[in-house]
Formats: sequence, structure tokens, C-alpha cells
Amino acid sequence: MSNLLTGGDLRARDHHRIEDDAREEGPLHAVTLPNGVEMQVVTVGLELTRQLLTDQRLSKDSAALQREIKRQLAELGSTQTDLAGLFGPSMLNSDNPQHARLRALAVKAFNGKAVQQLAPRIEEISAELIARLPENEEIDLVAELAVPMPMHVIGEVLGLPAEDRPHVRTLIETMMSMEPEVSQPASDELGGYFHALLTSNGLDPRSLFGALSTAAGDDGDHLSHDELMAMAFLLVVAGHETSASLIANVVHDALDNDLWHEAVEDPDLVPRLVEETLRHNPPVRSATHRITTEPVEIGGTTVPENTLLLINLGAAGRCPRAHDKADEYRLDRETTGHVTFGHGPHFCLGSALARLETETVLRHLTSRFPLATYSGDEQPAVTHNDIMASLKSLPVVLRR
Repeated sequence: MSNLLTGGDLRARDHHRIEDDAREEGPLHAVTLPNGVEMQVVTVGLELTRQLLTDQRLSKDSAALQREIKRQLAELGSTQTDLAGLFGPSMLNSDNPQHARLRALAVKAFNGKAVQQLAPRIEEISAELIARLPENEEIDLVAELAVPMPMHVIGEVLGLPAEDRPHVRTLIETMMSMEPEVSQPASDELGGYFHALLTSNGLDPRSLFGALSTAAGDDGDHLSHDELMAMAFLLVVAGHETSASLIANVVHDALDNDLWHEAVEDPDLVPRLVEETLRHNPPVRSATHRITTEPVEIGGTTVPENTLLLINLGAAGRCPRAHDKADEYRLDRETTGHVTFGHGPHFCLGSALARLETETVLRHLTSRFPLATYSGDEQPAVTHNDIMASLKSLPVVLRR
């Protein structure tokens, strides 16, 4: 069962049972990724998960992560010398003080004030995309809305040319797959694209990429080219993938739990639907990779130094010690009981944007199509990897 914590042929919510059973069995589960790299998946309760996400002995340092992964690959006889761009020296893969330095250069584009300034444009994009959706026939809401919506938004925020965005999305999908023979070439191609874009003279200085490539922080600090490339991978992939998966999950959960009509009648329920999906059915399956810098005790078991770790977030959100009937999807509970956007210094920079995008889409959908229904014969299939849990498709019929 352990390897089902990082992949497998699963359908919606199958992974909930796997993760919850793993949490009850013990805190640590050895897994082997498709490329042969071994690591431990941590499945513990909400309180301990929060502690681990702030434990400085669980490092996010890019160099340390790459060194251990490459060591394992070399022992397996792999000739792979480069890793996916997501392992680059971004703020995602760094510890303080480097993490604080990198985050300070990007935070202005994603703070609450900046996101609220984006709200009118997000309303426009959502309304435009939803107005194009056909009525009274089956469509795949993932392909038709959940994927293009956040790509439009993050593309405008960062400065990706509109004509490039579909191909960027394809490269992201391939890179995030479980197939090493295609994921690495996709990462390399995406890196080449970012290099050409970031070194061009055509970037809009009002976009985040334009600002990051030319501007300095308050103390005159600049990003190096490697840091800028790593930031590009992080912001494009994380800024799109999480929101796309969250939109699909929330629509599925509202329809599957007979809550669509309630959201139609009371739009104020929409934020609660989003938060309950974040807790119960998070699009981010595990927090991104960490490595122990010394032996660390986790739930009574000592983890050796230089162990690669993934901290599962769904098992923490559905922790029965944190929530009554935690395995049930309910809107009458507190909305603070999850760590889907992380906890501590690495709390997701784009959390406010992801929430706003998802809430906007759901409000528009429920208002325009109050009689929408799920049209699949069974629960939709889910694409799993070591980090994400994304619906492959979501067949729906949109009716007024």
C-alpha cells in the first residue's frame, strides 16, 4: 500500500482511505518513486504535521535535496545528471535566511492588497470562459474551465505571452507525470523557454517576471539568473497546478455531496465549500520534498540523517483528533483545520490567489448553471504523483 501514497490507478477519494489508513498504521511509510528514488511519506495528525512543517531539521535546501536524489540515482546506474526545474534554488527549496530573501522579492505580487487588485480581472476571465461553455451536453470541466482559468490568471500576473500558455500548460502536465522518460525532457524544454523569455527584451515591466528580471529588493538585492529560473518554475507550476486542481475538486465535491443547490441559494456558502475541500480533499497531496539534517524522531520512530521526506497533507486535514467525523465532508465545521497551503515560513505565497480564483469560478458557475449535474458513470479518475492529486477529467452537464 505504501507506494499508493505517491501514485497508483485511483479514482476520486480512493486516496483518502489509503492516507487515513496509513495515518492509523504509523507515522512513516517507505516509498519508491518511478525513477527509483526512495523516501519516506509521513502520515500523522494535524498538530504534529504543523510541528514538522516548521521543524528546521527538515531542510528544504535545494543543494541538499539534489545531492541526495542524484546519489540515489547514481547508485541505481542512472545516467541522469539534471533534475526537474522544480528542484532549483527557489524559495520553495531554501531555508532561512535565503528563503526569507527570495520570498521578499516576490511577496508584493501575491499579498492581500495585490490579489484584491486582481479581483476585477479574475471576475472578467471567469465570466468570459464560463460564457463559452455549452449547455445541456456533457463537457469535461477540467479541460474546458479548471485548467485554462488559472493559466490565464497566472499568465497575466507573470507576463507569459498569451500564445505561449497552451504549450506551457502541456509541458507542465508532462513534467508532473509519473514517467521519468518524458518528464525530464519536458522540464528541460520548459527551462529553455523560461531562459529565452527572461533574457528577452520583450517582458512587460508591469508583470512580475518583468519586475523580477530588472528590479531589486528594498536593500538593492537582485535575483541571480539561476534564482530567477527557479522562481519561474515555482510560480508558473505552483501558480497554475494547485488552482486548477482545486477548482475541479471543489466543483466535484459540491456536486457529489448534493451541495450545489445550497450554493445556488446561498452564495455565502462558497468560501466554506472551498475551505472544506481544502481540508477534506486537498489538491496538494503532500508538502514538497524535505531532507533531514540530523536524526529526527517522528511519532516515536527515529528517522536517520539525509532521509528524503514527504509530509502528507490529506491525512492531517482529516485527522480525527482535530475534527469530529473528520472523514465526512461538512460545511458546519471550523474552516481553519487544515495545512493544505502549508504552515510556518513556507506557507503558500499564492494561497489568497488560489482561493479567490476558485471562489470566483464557483460563484459564476452556480449562478449561471443552477441545475448542473455530474454525468460520469463512476467517480472520476485521479492523476497522482508524489505531490499532487488532480482529477483527470470531470464530466458534467451544465443546465440553467
